Order: sequence, then C-alpha cells, then structure tokens
Amino acid sequence: MNSDQAANLRRIAGKQNKCRYLSVSSGKGGVGKTTFAVCLASELSKLGRKVLLFDADLGLANVDVLLRIPPGANIRDYLAGDAALKDIAVKTSLGFYLFPASSGALELAELSEEEFDKIRTILKELESGYDYIIFDTGAGINANVHRFTRLADKMILITLPEPAAISDAYAFLKTAVRQYEVNRAYLVFNRVEEEVSSLRVFENLKRVVKRFLGTDLLLLGMLREDGMVKRSARGGDPAAVFKGDSVFTESVRRIAAGI
Repeated sequence: MNSDQAANLRRIAGKQNKCRYLSVSSGKGGVGKTTFAVCLASELSKLGRKVLLFDADLGLANVDVLLRIPPGANIRDYLAGDAALKDIAVKTSLGFYLFPASSGALELAELSEEEFDKIRTILKELESGYDYIIFDTGAGINANVHRFTRLADKMILITLPEPAAISDAYAFLKTAVRQYEVNRAYLVFNRVEEEVSSLRVFENLKRVVKRFLGTDLLLLGMLREDGMVKRSARGGDPAAVFKGDSVFTESVRRIAAGI
C-alpha cells in the first residue's frame, strides 16, 4: 500500500467514525416525538452504536421522566458552574446515554445566540465519545428548536397523517427553510392505520414543499398505530414499550437500520 492509499483509507475511516447529529422535531406537541426519539436511540444502540440522546427541550425536559430516571445533575447545573459534563450524561436501561435538560427553566427556553454558543461547546466536547447524538427538540418553531435542527446532519420531522398535524408540520418546515436555510428534511408518520392512504398524504405534502419551499422532503418511515404505547403510558411505565417487540418498536427498528 502506497502513502496515498494509506492517507485515503485514513480519510475514509475518519468520516466513518465522525459523530452524526440527528434532530427529532414536530410542528406541534402530542404526536409522539419524544417516544420516537427514545425508541430510535434504543434501536441504534442495539445495532452496536454508542448513542447520546440530548434532551433539547431545554426548559421543559421530560425524557428523564419517561425513562423513570431519578433527578440528578442536568444542563442547567452545568451552565451555572455547579456540575461537570461527566456528571450529567447517564446510561439508561435501554443501552444509550441521556443528557438531561431542566424542567420549568424559562431562562433555558429562551437562550440568546451567545448563550446557545455554550451549548455548541458542550456538544463539541461530547461528540468524540459517540456515534450518534440525537436531539429531542421542543415542539413548535421557537429559536432553540431551529438552532438544534441547523446543527443536525439529518433533520427528522415527526407528525400524524391528519390535516391539522400536516398543516403544523408544513409551518415548521417553512420556518426552517426560510429563516434557517434547511434544504432537506426527513418525515416520519406516527399512528399510521392505513399505509396506502398515508403514502398519498405524504406525496401531496412532498409536492407542496418542493413547489413552494424548494426543499426535498423524504419519507423516512411510518410507525404503525400501537395500543401498547398508550397502555404503557397509562400504566405508569412508559419505557416498558421499548423493552419488548411491539409493532411500534419494529417500525422504529426499520428506520434505525436505514439510518
């Protein structure tokens, strides 16, 4: 092997080992965004990847609640100088690591650009230890949400194949494209009962997005309606659904394999 070939292999290896950022967002709340983000992190970790789920809903965090993780140090403590990064990321029972945010912290929900630079610094320090960092962003179109989507290598938008949810998803995309120059997005439909009709809804949305926003919209996958998700949440153990082979987890597993 000559020196040029060796250098080329090193470049390829470096690209393969680079941490990839995925953002999971939604135009509105209640569409299953956090549940999907948690399950995606779990399924990627089962594929042998080291995954960090970063709770990017900075002021209204709930991933730790979903996973029944006792309160501990979070991003608010780090920014205040009361905790080190090594004290914050915790390994979950599902195999991935969680970087928790804070709940009820208005100052985190409305960060200035200068303050958000501190978040970027945190991510730079963390990324060498992971194959994937997944942002579970807040719902809607506030500045923090779009800042995280701008950082992502792949922006995933989760919604329902219903008119109101589709309208909110389009509004989210419009803001992301016009204000933050996002030029490609990946869509996941949740609570799908009939795939053929949902595919027609996607094709219509894809045409509208391309025509009026000039952006490519790709279908990453469909998550089948699964009563086990609702029963698990009502039973007080929302994370239970991720530990078995439900219809929902099988759908996310296919998406993780594609990623």
